[in-house]
Amino acid sequence: MVTEMYCIDMTKPFSDIAARIKWHRGLLKLNQENYAALIRANRSALANWEAGHKRISLDAALIMREKFGLSLDFIYEGIEDALPMSLRNELLDKPIDKS
Repeated sequence: MVTEMYCIDMTKPFSDIAARIKWHRGLLKLNQENYAALIRANRSALANWEAGHKRISLDAALIMREKFGLSLDFIYEGIEDALPMSLRNELLDKPIDKS
């Protein structure tokens, strides 16, 4: 029996969420300060989310859903089918950099 082992970088446990947030901010061509202001967060919180050190707050994720149409399923779980078609097309044109 083969057991798969998954290695999670404990210094960046939320790197998958971080990649999706950075991807979206890149689409809008905003710096961290301006993007953070749009989602009513401070820049240092956004920097921690984008570094993968902390999970984005539910309040900020809800604002992202309201302002940009990003679903919570996409933000937290990466479920692309939950995105509006316009954002799915953007994702096809500019895939998320997971490095």
